[in-house]
Amino acid sequence: MSRPRTVDLGDPDFWQDPYPEWRAARAEHRTAITTAGEPILLAADDHDVAATDPAFGQLGLRSLERLGLTDGPFYEWRRRTMNVVDGDAHSRLRGLVARAFTPRRVDAVRADAYAHARDLLDASAAHDRADFLADYAADLPLWLICRFLGLPVDARADIGVFLAGTEEAFTDPLTAEGRARAEAGIVALGAYVEALIDDRRVSPGADLVSDLLEAEADGRVEHDELVALVVNVIGGAVGSSRAAIANMLLLVVQRPEIADWVRADPTRVRPTIEEALRYHPPFRSGRRVATRAVRAFGVDIAPGDTVFLARQAANRDPRRFTDPDRFDPGRVLTGRNEGRHLSFGYGPHFCLGQALARLDLDEALRAFLDHPSRWRLAVEPRRIPFTIDEQLDALWLERIS
Repeated sequence: MSRPRTVDLGDPDFWQDPYPEWRAARAEHRTAITTAGEPILLAADDHDVAATDPAFGQLGLRSLERLGLTDGPFYEWRRRTMNVVDGDAHSRLRGLVARAFTPRRVDAVRADAYAHARDLLDASAAHDRADFLADYAADLPLWLICRFLGLPVDARADIGVFLAGTEEAFTDPLTAEGRARAEAGIVALGAYVEALIDDRRVSPGADLVSDLLEAEADGRVEHDELVALVVNVIGGAVGSSRAAIANMLLLVVQRPEIADWVRADPTRVRPTIEEALRYHPPFRSGRRVATRAVRAFGVDIAPGDTVFLARQAANRDPRRFTDPDRFDPGRVLTGRNEGRHLSFGYGPHFCLGQALARLDLDEALRAFLDHPSRWRLAVEPRRIPFTIDEQLDALWLERIS
């Protein structure tokens, strides 16, 4: 086998359709490398190893430091979240949040999520064209997480602006303007959460904030950690779900025969969602760092070196999926889906809110296909480069009936 292929992740055109490059790299070696020499993991099994082997850990605050962000309110917030730690510290914080995502609590918002999706579709149907990214995919997860946590849903427009600012802190390169928006956003989100905490101290309920207030009273979490965790949950629930809904709708309108196939049998909704998650992972990339010298993935890795997780490549690994570049929801039903996709991660950091995300996708697709209006793609969208989630610039659809 030849040497790993070099892939230029700094080329904005690459991100429009990286799959031919991922296929070519896989044909040459088990891994690829970035222009900086960082190994890129292409194989699904290698992603599993990176997620579970103690030789690899979370990148932690280095994810910000490598972009030049080493202090300030955003850095301090990130330092208190469960995303940046491993081991006992991660288990403690994750355990505090996990109670909020029980099946009973998640399913309690299902009917309201569907109703809200129908309201959004009714509003869009009053026009010949609509941007389903801004008017549907972006609104649904934001409305849902506000409803789930007890935040005022009427405040979601403001919260969405603040979240958009915080997302910039993870964009490479990070500009001074982007950092300023991220800092302002995280401060504003913290203020919203503090107000929610004050409300729950007076009127506790069956929700995450009330759970965390109990933990604070028992000494299991500090107040700053409490605030950081709630902001963490809000941010984690919105960006990835927005990307997943937009890409799922794009796939369905591009293939109207699949839309008809799902309408004929509602039990096909979930397989379509899982295939959309595999085909266009909402979090398309990530990183892990070596905790010691290790020979892995066909390369030698020194302590402190990072590996780039190309989930797009792993989710189309032919060793795990037959005909992986084909969007085929039927594979989930017929057994041709030989393994699980990696869109929610794997191992100890497996997405904590995946049940809520799946509910969001479920009701978004059901409502879209149930609605009497029919839509087709009006403008081919472009994919925004350099972001960790699979963002479209817009999703303009035109009504055909």
